[in-house]
Amino acid sequence: MALTTIDLSPSIGTQVIADRAALLDGSLAGELRALLEQRGVLLIRGADMTDEEQLQFARTLGTPRNEHGTDITKVSSDKTKSPIFAEYTEGTYYFHFDDTYMEYPALASVLRARALAPEGGQTEFANTYAIYDSLSPKEQRTVDGLTAVHSQETIQRKAFPNPTEWQLDLWGERKIPATTHPLVWLHRTGRKSLLLGETIRDVPGLPKPEGDALIRRLLDLAEKPAYKYRHEWEVGDILIWDNTGTMHRVVPFDLACGRELQRVKLAGEEPITAVTMAAA
Repeated sequence: MALTTIDLSPSIGTQVIADRAALLDGSLAGELRALLEQRGVLLIRGADMTDEEQLQFARTLGTPRNEHGTDITKVSSDKTKSPIFAEYTEGTYYFHFDDTYMEYPALASVLRARALAPEGGQTEFANTYAIYDSLSPKEQRTVDGLTAVHSQETIQRKAFPNPTEWQLDLWGERKIPATTHPLVWLHRTGRKSLLLGETIRDVPGLPKPEGDALIRRLLDLAEKPAYKYRHEWEVGDILIWDNTGTMHRVVPFDLACGRELQRVKLAGEEPITAVTMAAA
């Protein structure tokens, strides 16, 4: 069965309609991988897979990455269900890439909705390939040569401006050191995406006010409807996003409401690579 697709916004997000068996046996994996790289976010509505089927499907697209002793992670703000993730929930209200502290960030995530928030809890995405492409040639040359310092503490302090010592021991820079990456990720395909996010603390080589203003201007572009997709969850949805060219964030919700999703992260397949003068 061929894929049927419906684009959900101009530059990001596509709903995929396909035979369930074909999704699980991997016969559509090549098409799905290509579409994911092109569109950033794929939605499979009403799939309502079991944990085992979600893992089986994820394995057709890549290699699940074990997190905290399991290949499938419960995403919940309930500390009894997800004691580690729950501590980071409010920091995910801000745009970010996953794993900016790693040499090989996750390729993608496969997320499944199990219980929803009565209000809020949508997930928003922004296509940083498209944002980069929207810049003028002069702006592209400027950002091609810059790096940025990413810090988990930086994004968490937006949610907790006066953190406790316990929080700093959990996500502060003394626990998770800051990392420096190119601001533009040159992919093995030859395409370029901005490695943006509210995790950015500094832009080395630029005065602090100038660097902050540049990052804010780029992040403001992510708010434009042309580059953004907001997903309104339904129970059973499967959502896949490309973590190498797509930022994401969750819309604030009542942390006690029981919202719960299941996530499989796919292990990274390429390091964050800077643009060389020859490739610029």
